[in-house]
Amino acid sequence: MVSEPSPHSSRELARAAFQDCGGTGPRSDGSAMCGQHDEGHGQARRGGAVGLLLHMSDINDLADGNHASDEQLQGRIKDMKRVKDMLRTKLNGCVHDMQLASKQVEHYEVEEDKDRPGHLILRRPLLSEHLLRHQPWRLSSDDDFSALCKERQPEASQMFSLADDLYALHSVYWSRAPHWSPASYEDLFKIVDEEWQLEDRSHDTLSVDTDCVQLLVNALDHPTCPLEDLPLEAVKQRERCREQLWDDVVQRSPHIPVTSYLAYTQRVNVNLCLLAWMAVNSYGICQDVPFSMIQSVHDARCYFDSPDDQSCLQSNATDAICSVSRAILLLKCRDFSSIRTSHNCTIILSGVGLFRSSSSVLYQKLTEETLNYKNSLTNATLKYKDFKIDSLKPLEISFVLVNIIFRFSTAGVYMYLPQLRNLPGKIFLSFQITCITQILCSEVVYRMAGVPDLPTAVLIDSALTLLSCIWLNSFCYHMYSCVRHLWLPNQLLPAEVSQLFRREVLYVFIAWSVVCVAAVALEKTSKYYLIYSRMVVLAGISVSVAFNLICLGLLGYMYLRTRCSMRQLKIVDKKKFASKKQCLFMSVKAIILSGIGIIIRIGFHQAQGIAQFVYYMHLVTMVQGPVLFVCFVCNGTTLPLLKNRILLWWNPTNIPAGLELCSAAERNLARRNNEQSPFSESSL
Repeated sequence: MVSEPSPHSSRELARAAFQDCGGTGPRSDGSAMCGQHDEGHGQARRGGAVGLLLHMSDINDLADGNHASDEQLQGRIKDMKRVKDMLRTKLNGCVHDMQLASKQVEHYEVEEDKDRPGHLILRRPLLSEHLLRHQPWRLSSDDDFSALCKERQPEASQMFSLADDLYALHSVYWSRAPHWSPASYEDLFKIVDEEWQLEDRSHDTLSVDTDCVQLLVNALDHPTCPLEDLPLEAVKQRERCREQLWDDVVQRSPHIPVTSYLAYTQRVNVNLCLLAWMAVNSYGICQDVPFSMIQSVHDARCYFDSPDDQSCLQSNATDAICSVSRAILLLKCRDFSSIRTSHNCTIILSGVGLFRSSSSVLYQKLTEETLNYKNSLTNATLKYKDFKIDSLKPLEISFVLVNIIFRFSTAGVYMYLPQLRNLPGKIFLSFQITCITQILCSEVVYRMAGVPDLPTAVLIDSALTLLSCIWLNSFCYHMYSCVRHLWLPNQLLPAEVSQLFRREVLYVFIAWSVVCVAAVALEKTSKYYLIYSRMVVLAGISVSVAFNLICLGLLGYMYLRTRCSMRQLKIVDKKKFASKKQCLFMSVKAIILSGIGIIIRIGFHQAQGIAQFVYYMHLVTMVQGPVLFVCFVCNGTTLPLLKNRILLWWNPTNIPAGLELCSAAERNLARRNNEQSPFSESSL
């Protein structure tokens, strides 16, 4: 339209724009849309041109050098170039559609109408000119771009109005020309169009990338002016998201298993039609992709009819999501039928300009229904994806800190007390270290520092969850082995403990490495194997928890059998087999060691639409640190040992009973004295 600064008047500028986009034939590069019509059509187009020139008289100051500085003139010319690019992109889609439609004429079939002898049936394929009625009627809708750009460029309204009129002129009197046929042939031909045999897709769901959906939602809620200079990173991000969304759509997974809270925030289940609606209506996301309706339907048929053969696509990987979204939205999404504006809008061209009338009531009602879908998506998942709950932010930080402090305390006690450095103690210490590492990686390093990227953080978090479950496998097995073979861990010498622990570490890391290597290999080999990667990790966690439940179930069975045997033998003892407090502690320990809490948490992650409850479940998980400290440190065995060791710091000469003895006979004598002293005190 304008290539360099010049003091043209607005009429000369408009005349140049019209000559560039409507006054000549098609260019070799397809950059402008033009055509040759019969005399009647040419007269109609000239009449429309008169109306356009009258409309363009309202933009007298658009490029008037007498009223604008050089800087303002440069900005206006730059903005006009961008409007020209938008118009050219739209018209390129029309040109491409006309070229594709002309190639399909040879595929028309003509046959005799058996019901009406002497008449013919013209069968048109799906990819024919009858799809052109789905082409958009205007460059923009209801002056959305003008309102967005008004603050930056006061003349934006005139710019987009001019582009709208130019586009409407061509779309009505050129691309609609194939629909006009002489009335004399209507009695001879019966036109039958091929139907796209595909069911309604309004309720299909896909698992897609959360960040890209968030980008679409933000673009809808806070659209940007097309005249603004976007950072290069923002442009690249939009292109990456288009490619990522297309990969998700091709993958066709309705739901990818979630193995961690980070994975829950990585993926979101989205209605297919809603995703198409957001992609098409998000300003700037698909703005640079030409709207070729015939190509869009071809790509959509390739996607639905040949899912394993994507080579039939005419669009590239970056533009495919926009192309397919337009087709399925316009043709196969009944609940989103508000996009079919051609049925609700009428354009009349006269010698004095363009007049538009539309059915706004129906359009507004359907748009409100569509927005309800988007709002439900935003409120369900995206609102909680980054823990952006302001009212719970201090509570969340407090829970994380308490969890870390108590886990460090439990690990410190097991490292400090020599009596807890047996084989089960070392295995439990390894479990604690693994859990501490997982919390630091997911809650501190990733959440606060933002490193590494989210997919890598999900892999690390899932792998550490699996490793903690395998440590519990080893711990539960040794508990079962001790009870089954009637031996105590303290009976082993330190050298034997070290040897057995090294062997346990080898077994644990072999099993853990096999699952992790398989999961990472699947995910890094291809994006389409993401679902299988998550399934491998989830299967490993499930098998690990099932093994723990079997071991603990056998322990419970042996406990009940021993208790029943003692009752049958009528063994009478003042001491109870297990007090209520001990039973409670044992039950809580069994739940923690079984890993059933991990399965419950993952089960919550699989559900959709309850993101707030998932968040609360994540907060409850942070209480595990204090519970572990109470159950494994504040008990009748460990707490007295810890108390005596701490008292020795204050008074090294006050050695508790039992620590100064060196023989079994002396320990037995001291134990007898300690047991008799309470009875003597009570008698006094």
